Amino acid sequence: MVAFPSPCRAALAICSDLDETPDAETYFELMRFLNTTETTSMGEGVGLEVGNTIYFDMPPGHFSYWNTDDRSREKIRALILSGHIDCLHSFGDLATTRSHAARALEELERHNCRLSVWIDHAVAPTNFGADIMQGHGDEPSHPAYHADLTLAHGVRYVWRGRVTSVIGQDRPFSLRGIADWRHPAASARTLAKEAAKQALGRCGCRKYHFHASNQTIGPARLRDGQCEGREFLRCNPHWNGVSANDAGWGIGEVLSERFLERLAVRGGTCILYTHLGKLGRGKRQFDTSAIEGFRRLAGYCRSGKILVTTTRRLLDLCSSASNGPAPSWTRLRFPQL
Repeated sequence: MVAFPSPCRAALAICSDLDETPDAETYFELMRFLNTTETTSMGEGVGLEVGNTIYFDMPPGHFSYWNTDDRSREKIRALILSGHIDCLHSFGDLATTRSHAARALEELERHNCRLSVWIDHAVAPTNFGADIMQGHGDEPSHPAYHADLTLAHGVRYVWRGRVTSVIGQDRPFSLRGIADWRHPAASARTLAKEAAKQALGRCGCRKYHFHASNQTIGPARLRDGQCEGREFLRCNPHWNGVSANDAGWGIGEVLSERFLERLAVRGGTCILYTHLGKLGRGKRQFDTSAIEGFRRLAGYCRSGKILVTTTRRLLDLCSSASNGPAPSWTRLRFPQL
């Protein structure tokens, strides 16, 4: 069982892929709203602890490390050093060779920046996932092979496309909380899909082995034979399935009272699957529903019901899970951007 800092019985990490984030200004303003109580374009910040992802080689018009300016790259590095950017979201759509990966890792290490979490992106060639994410990053014979470099850099945890609807990992499997009487047909389909994944996982299907155990993390068996990393499972508890409202424009409906109360009562962990930078056409900030959802979550955090932290910190807690005393906990310090 994962030991959380008292009095929390549950923990949540908002694990956001940065796909379609319109620009650097939006990226940093969303981070400031989530992590501080400063005045922002969306009102007073909610003062949570929320991480983010970064990638490097992307087409023009997509915010990424190489596509932005020197000042923004400096801010990205400050957020990596503070722990608020904690995940590599692959090396990007245009990273097709080992040299692309090496250039990105060399840039990070030149600035003493280390990222320990890897998240597959769409169908990027550098992905690790062989089935869902169609990657080649751990195939030594492929031009995009980089697993040895990336694990040597310090990546410990990898996500390869697996998402569950079950509320509360690291607890016994339960379908309670998925069905929603306001949406009977759609939520019944979601429940049935999750039950099927559970059954297939119990029958030995590797694609759904995490669903069978309902554990946050487990061994990552890469195709090059390296097993130093650990794979993790993400969750989207929306009644319409794991791909529904997985964006900044829809997260207000995901962070519902119903979900948060169920997680708080049931306990366990949740690494929430979302894309906070997807705000809707022409939008540069969270809408009213999203802001209300984050303020709702902040209330659960302040009351001690749910620990809200970054993906890497929650994975570290899960990795060191024991029946011993809860670890001491100090909030990350958000840098001045």
